[in-house]
Amino acid sequence: MDMQVQAGKMVCLDYVLSLLDGTVIDTTEGSGLWTYVHGQTRMPPGLVRGLEGLRTGDHRRLELSPEEAFGPLDPTAFQEISRDMVPTSALRIGFTGELPGPGASLIPFRIHAIQTDTVTIDLNHPLAGKHVVFDVTIRHVQD
Repeated sequence: MDMQVQAGKMVCLDYVLSLLDGTVIDTTEGSGLWTYVHGQTRMPPGLVRGLEGLRTGDHRRLELSPEEAFGPLDPTAFQEISRDMVPTSALRIGFTGELPGPGASLIPFRIHAIQTDTVTIDLNHPLAGKHVVFDVTIRHVQD
């Protein structure tokens, strides 16, 4: 039976995630298919909508705005913390790491600026504010 991608279905797909200029950010090439439950797995809303109704073998190129992808850049997600909280080996602009969050979760961050007594960290998603492209091929859909 030829099933469509819809809420509650398990979907296996190949994808390439890139910026509009063609810079590849992530891909399933070499790592195998990505499998998820449609409508239950956290993913960009534009990707969810763009995959709805596709069937095995279908290919779609989705150009997503920041609002449809990983969100706009949130200026309130820049936080200043004491420089003492950051190991010396990590004190460089662009360094990425994770902080403990609620419920044993991890919150990714990037060092944005280093001052005398503080460090400004960016808690935005690394792709926040960016237009992205998902090239997706559906490999399998099942209940």
